[in-house]
Amino acid sequence: MPLEAVDQATTVRVGTFSSFMQYLTTFPEPDSAAQAMSRGPLSQFGCERLSIWTHLDYKELISIGYHGSDPEVAYRYLRLPLTLLTPATHAFVGSTTVILPVGEVLNRYPELRVDQDAWDLMEQQMDNGDLVAVPIIANGAPIGAFAFLCDRQNNWNLRNTAFLDGLSAALSLWMSHPNSRAQVLPQNAQHAQLALTPRQMEILSLVQERKSNASISAHLGFSESTIKQELQRVMKRLGVRSREHAVARCLEMQLIPLARPLTKRAE
Repeated sequence: MPLEAVDQATTVRVGTFSSFMQYLTTFPEPDSAAQAMSRGPLSQFGCERLSIWTHLDYKELISIGYHGSDPEVAYRYLRLPLTLLTPATHAFVGSTTVILPVGEVLNRYPELRVDQDAWDLMEQQMDNGDLVAVPIIANGAPIGAFAFLCDRQNNWNLRNTAFLDGLSAALSLWMSHPNSRAQVLPQNAQHAQLALTPRQMEILSLVQERKSNASISAHLGFSESTIKQELQRVMKRLGVRSREHAVARCLEMQLIPLARPLTKRAE
């Protein structure tokens, strides 16, 4: 490769990284950070889908932001027990970057075969691209992980893996800062701040069961507009933008019990 091309690639790489670092200093919402990361520094790898997780008491990973994923697929991976072997939990527990072709995911992580249809579809859409999972480390200990799907296979040389380490370090600073919206707050402080009503918690429990607003309306005996209004209030209070992330935030705070994780959707 000509020297001029190398210099231009380096300039683009550094530019997107520095812009992303500057953006993180504004303490964006996790979904916004995921979008900026996917469209910015990770775009050079053909990033199509990205998820960011934090940990809860070193027992499980909780999704705090995603971009590009189908909401239902993202919902199925909102909460990952560390005892479940997935690329994200592997990266977190081992403090190591995991890179493999999408087509090899189910062979390497057979516990994910419960979602084989979804992974087969992703393999077709990614055209034999890569899956990459990277630990997020602070003070020598993992505090989270991010994983993304590429629409092509990349040359994961030392320079590219070092770039991923740099992104991990940036996310670590963002997630661990006192002003970050990605932090897991003490449970009592969260409860006092949120003060969700019993009706709202019941609605969220039904959302977790993948019920539509119309189905929840019929189940609880309230109008569909009331269900929508309650969900809007909850999402605003939790600082999230979707029903699925409202459920994830409440699961994180143990406000509602976990229902059937990583199982096929009922017909």
